[in-house]
Amino acid sequence: MIEEISFKNILSFKNETTLSFEATGDRSIETSHVVEMPNGTRLLKFALVLGANASGKSNLLYALEALHGFWTFNPSDMDSKTGIEPFMLDSDTPHEPSEFNLKIWIDGIRYWYQLRLTGKVVFLERLSYYKTTQPILVFERRLEDGQSVIKTNPAVQKIDGETLKMLSLNCLPNMSVFAARGRVNMKFSHVDNFRMWIHGGFMPTIYPETDMTKFARRMLKDNNDFKSYMLNFLKMADFNITGLNEHADEEGLRKLGFEHTVENERGKEIYELNFIHQSNGTRRLLGIEAAVFDLCLNGSFLMIDEMDASLHPELMEYILRQFLLEPSQSQLLITTHYDGLLRTVNDLIRKDNIWFTEKDKSGASQLYSLVEFKGLSKIAHLDKAYRNGIFGALPQIKD
Repeated sequence: MIEEISFKNILSFKNETTLSFEATGDRSIETSHVVEMPNGTRLLKFALVLGANASGKSNLLYALEALHGFWTFNPSDMDSKTGIEPFMLDSDTPHEPSEFNLKIWIDGIRYWYQLRLTGKVVFLERLSYYKTTQPILVFERRLEDGQSVIKTNPAVQKIDGETLKMLSLNCLPNMSVFAARGRVNMKFSHVDNFRMWIHGGFMPTIYPETDMTKFARRMLKDNNDFKSYMLNFLKMADFNITGLNEHADEEGLRKLGFEHTVENERGKEIYELNFIHQSNGTRRLLGIEAAVFDLCLNGSFLMIDEMDASLHPELMEYILRQFLLEPSQSQLLITTHYDGLLRTVNDLIRKDNIWFTEKDKSGASQLYSLVEFKGLSKIAHLDKAYRNGIFGALPQIKD
């Protein structure tokens, strides 16, 4: 589970920005929201970001996705771009490196990952882990004379000089040590533990334009538990869908049919429509539910941009409630324009789940938490306070 992630000089975020999943001392709806780590650190399963259009909500997700993309980037040569884009509305930042700091728990071990790079080369990459309060170095990688040089901690794991040399040679200046490690036949326990999370614990981001059709169809066909869950949900939500049937077409391919029960002058009748004939809203709902179901199943991390797009607020709240009630170490980060979620504080969500984005006069995005504001206990309606500009992060509409 992610504890916190900080980044700097990436997309619209000029200055150091931190998103934390560490819970405050608030004990409300604790069992559904908080997972306690071995050292007593309490981590949240959920975070949401509110803000005006172009305030940086999506760029927050893009920044985290860019980091994940860099980890898995496996270039054939050293001229390929790393995929990192700096803050461009300044004369200095395009020539300065971007930075990331990540603290994360994987299989009960707390890791600290540090990265400094440009769109062309990596200057510093470091992984440490914790046994106590002090970090223990696993590896450090620096750029020396245009080449990547990797050093490891023999007290953590002994790696012979020839193998370490091979790892350095395979680590091009524009790629991650995690990608280079995949090219070398060696044992590298903590790195492999981190790589497992990179490849299995970080799910693809869902954007409003993301086509979830294939994923949803595969989940409905291959996972009977999800099929039963989804059918019950569709019936409860009154989608007029009363059954899901699987059969082969003329070419022998498996097809999924949605059974619709209607009432007309002839009484009750049943018709079957295939997946592509369902509405965009229904297909998006199926895709999001499939992703969240898979998220809980595997204890992964998932980001959804504008989760409220094509979803009725009550359905969105239902999906979030089901996710939170599922006992797991999965984490969900969403952006939304739906400020109605602020009305559900202490019922569905907590105050420390809520973040805001806003752009300053320099064009740089700012990310800040609701709990940074004083006197929250005296505000009866957080949604009204937000609309009245108490927390900022609103569009500035001029007459």
